Amino acid sequence: MMFLYTPLQPWSAPRTATGGYYQYLSGSALSEQPRSADELPPDRCALSVPAITQIPFAEQIEAETLSLQKPMKILDTRPGFSGTGYIGKLPENTVSAVTVPLEIKATQHYDITLCAAADQDTVNAISIENNMISRFSLEGSGNFTKITFYGIFLEEGQRTLTLDGIDGGLDIDYILITDDKTEYRPEFAVAEHPCNPNADAETEKLYQFLRGQWGKTILTGQYASNSRNPELNLIYQITGQLPAIRFGMLGTGHDREQINAAIDWSVYMHGIVGLMWEWNAPGTDSVYAEDADFSFHAALRRIKPEKLAAMTPEELQEAVESGAVAKEVQMLLNDIDETAGSLQKLANMRIPVLWRPLHEASGEWYWWGASGRDAYQKLWVLLYHRLTDYHKLNNLIWIWNGQSGSYLVPEDTYDIASADVYLDERMEFGSRYEQFVSLAQITGARKMLALSECSALPDPEMMQVDASVWSFFGLWYGDYLMKPDGTLNDAVYTSNDLYNLYNSELALSLNDFLSLYQ
Repeated sequence: MMFLYTPLQPWSAPRTATGGYYQYLSGSALSEQPRSADELPPDRCALSVPAITQIPFAEQIEAETLSLQKPMKILDTRPGFSGTGYIGKLPENTVSAVTVPLEIKATQHYDITLCAAADQDTVNAISIENNMISRFSLEGSGNFTKITFYGIFLEEGQRTLTLDGIDGGLDIDYILITDDKTEYRPEFAVAEHPCNPNADAETEKLYQFLRGQWGKTILTGQYASNSRNPELNLIYQITGQLPAIRFGMLGTGHDREQINAAIDWSVYMHGIVGLMWEWNAPGTDSVYAEDADFSFHAALRRIKPEKLAAMTPEELQEAVESGAVAKEVQMLLNDIDETAGSLQKLANMRIPVLWRPLHEASGEWYWWGASGRDAYQKLWVLLYHRLTDYHKLNNLIWIWNGQSGSYLVPEDTYDIASADVYLDERMEFGSRYEQFVSLAQITGARKMLALSECSALPDPEMMQVDASVWSFFGLWYGDYLMKPDGTLNDAVYTSNDLYNLYNSELALSLNDFLSLYQ
């Protein structure tokens, strides 16, 4: 079946509370007619944020005073320990190998410092109340080393800290608990307008909405595995709500399907469209550096990317034939132009897009990051100017997802900085305070921050407690939400967690977004 869309202005169309949710969604997950938002208990998901009392605190607990599992024992042969000794070695594959009782005097954030040593590189974990707060690695230097976990929120009363063995091999000297004096709560000064000075009116409006909600609410978002939206169906069945943002993916060979699904989401549901680009290395069918021998570092070294971005296909062909431009540059621009054609369909309909290309660059597993930061930064600038200046795609809100300050791109080429956060299933997702603080520092607190991909749901109460309210989150599809049979995968969170988030006063569902976005 083919649909013909004419240019509309869906963002100004009248909206109702639940519109055509049930008619729009499809699939077996909708086994029951869900309740509309106005039928849900209005106070069911009000936030319960504990009052924080900041007081000075410092307590050093010597490891040799603690209870421990066999075969750990008290030792005194490694130099540099404090007290009367230390305990070693932490066994591998153990839970609560070392138990540390804590008497917390005040509800506030704390820094937890572990002094430990190892003879070989090792990875282990630290937990509070059986909830893993972090995995940590230690180099096998043989010397006692301090590892500090910052901004850990603890409520007043008896608490239990445990050290869990993964690789094992740790000798533990002491644990130091202090009040967090370094907690970073920046004053943001977000740009008043999108980085593209020619952003169209609808894109400007969405940007202003995001900026207006910044620090106050978090927009809900979900990646859809296909155009049938099974993940959205499941969320609706459980919560009675839909995410404000439907995320899709270009570059998988189904761009037409993805673009049509994005158009449907905007036209029929008036929701926000988010797209990422799984850009296969030119001339290959893989995004991974190990599968592609395509290298663009030298190709982009001899000419400014802004100049390349302005070339017509004819000019580019002449430059390649004359040897002034490498063939690899032509391949890059051909790919960009093809993707621009897909995005143009959304631009023609004046549909704004949260646009996230060249993601996770600093990990270097993708080809666009494997050639190093200089090449990545030039590729980003080439892509930005080709889409913005040459193709006049003025409907894009640019999201930089380089994951490292060394990969930061020019401030005038992106609007939002984001992090992709995947955690061990045993870890509480919380607010991801450390990633929030890191991004704020990298960007000078001049950009909105978002969780562009995540493996679990952020905790609205902890975001409030930690003053780390992200602009939006995007939960990854498949097992991160649902089992193959279409039911909720509750390995990480329960249906109540999902319900409470989508009906939280901090989080904006599609209903909430539409009620505010006038």
